[in-house]
Amino acid sequence: MKLGRGVLAAVLAAGVLAVGSTPVHAIPPPPPGGDNLIVFTYYSGDQVVGQRWFGCSQPAGQWGTLAGTLKVFFTPC
Repeated sequence: MKLGRGVLAAVLAAGVLAVGSTPVHAIPPPPPGGDNLIVFTYYSGDQVVGQRWFGCSQPAGQWGTLAGTLKVFFTPC
């Protein structure tokens, strides 16, 4: 019985380590109170190199390079 628990504990620990090592790119929730324009802004250092946006019942769009450091902005319509 103790051997079975030891194996189970080892498998669970390995699973937690494997899942915990993957990078997480969480997007924060939008502020409350209606529709928002959601803008993904891409930076190279301090310079904006591209954007992608959608929301506010408008067509989605984008420009520039969609690579680099990402910041997400929620702008009320």
